[in-house]
Amino acid sequence: MKDNGDRFPLLLYRRAIARHRLKALALTALFLGLWYLIRQGITDWPPPPADVWALAGSLVTSTYALFTLVAPRFAYVQPRRNHLHLQTPFFRLHVSYRRMLGTRPVDLARAYPPRSMGRADRRLVAPFYAHSAVGIELKELPLPRFILRLFLGRYFLTPDQTGLLLVVDQWMTFSQQVAVRLDALRQARQERPRRPGPDAGRLLETG
Repeated sequence: MKDNGDRFPLLLYRRAIARHRLKALALTALFLGLWYLIRQGITDWPPPPADVWALAGSLVTSTYALFTLVAPRFAYVQPRRNHLHLQTPFFRLHVSYRRMLGTRPVDLARAYPPRSMGRADRRLVAPFYAHSAVGIELKELPLPRFILRLFLGRYFLTPDQTGLLLVVDQWMTFSQQVAVRLDALRQARQERPRRPGPDAGRLLETG
């Protein structure tokens, strides 16, 4: 078994970032159009030097558009030897296998029914209703729930128990790689020799 497993894209996170791309491009076009109109004297609002701010705004929004194009590549989860590594452009989380109870397939449509969501969230999650997500059952969360929701979103947490909810491609392969490392940890615990207690040590010395 390799120390590090495969990298599995976090599909829901990637979609959440990508859906802002069109908005960023539209704002870029708006700012550039306004800057051009001011520079050509076609409009006198806002008056100079506001044209500089319009140009600066286009640079900011175009940079963000570029970010939405590149950032999804840095959103993945990877089973490693001693922990589950979850990576996003702004956040990194290590979940020890010692916290885990197991994995299970989760029907995303049952976990988060469409009728319980707002329109924007429903459009975000709906494309993955045909896919099975992977639930990682935990003894306890590695960080407070509000922090995980802040950096990952509410749909990365299982609603019915303590755990993570991950939407990845090849979910069966991902679940298997986690299960193999979790079983290896349990087996190592069982095979670890126990140290003799104080009483046993005295018997050995006097025997």
